[in-house]
Amino acid sequence: MTGHWVRIAEAGVHLGAGLQVTQVYVLTALHCLRDVSSEGAVLELTLSDGQTLTGRVCDEDRGVDLAVIVIERASRYRLPLPPPMDWPRPSVRWQGMYEPPGRLAKLSGIVSHAPIEYRSAAGGVFTGLQLTAEQDLRDFSGYSGSPVDTDPVEETEERPVVGILMEQVYAYEDPNRGSNVLVAASVRYAMGLFPSYFGDGPPREGTPARRTRCPDDGDPAEPTARKAAREAEVVLTALKEWEQSELISSARAEEERGHTLRQFRERALGDDADD
Repeated sequence: MTGHWVRIAEAGVHLGAGLQVTQVYVLTALHCLRDVSSEGAVLELTLSDGQTLTGRVCDEDRGVDLAVIVIERASRYRLPLPPPMDWPRPSVRWQGMYEPPGRLAKLSGIVSHAPIEYRSAAGGVFTGLQLTAEQDLRDFSGYSGSPVDTDPVEETEERPVVGILMEQVYAYEDPNRGSNVLVAASVRYAMGLFPSYFGDGPPREGTPARRTRCPDDGDPAEPTARKAAREAEVVLTALKEWEQSELISSARAEEERGHTLRQFRERALGDDADD
């Protein structure tokens, strides 16, 4: 089992970890990205199966400290299917399959409390789970953003992902000494913060879709048509995935595809939408 973690870097510099939630999007702790060079920076994404891709931040929640990364040209790759996901449960075993560069320890332990309402260092409150780690590392930096999975409810081969590692709790008697208590955001809660990408799933039938926000390359010389095509490709890939997963109907998917293509035509070719 390799997990569904993603190693995130920029220009070869490790930033943190993420969770591949779908074949298009990755969730991570926003503080993992605090050292990126620019808003539209190209990120290097190494998947747990060894593939190296590129991505860009496309949405964030600063208070809760979570961010969404879109995998560029996802439809061109044979990407792993997303993992099963569940709400956290207390008193079950958990594990994390991610190892930061230079570390040789995978994490494991017991879910001590779940669900909990936790105020992040960024100031927002999120639904999550409190974990006790068996590894006495004292310093768990580098593991933020990586997925937490637990024993399945039923006897199955796949372990459901329930959380995203966010913070380490420090000892009360010595605020400078880290403890083996960790806090993770519930992955289901995190998805719900970004409903256009996953959350409760894709846009519900009969409701307007929120547009996927893809940052520009930062290259002012890139033709408008190329930028429009890149953004349309991301949306069309997501629609295909949602339709194949039966999360939206074929009729809704076709409607959204038509809307996306009309927007592309307007931006790239300067056509009038009413023509």
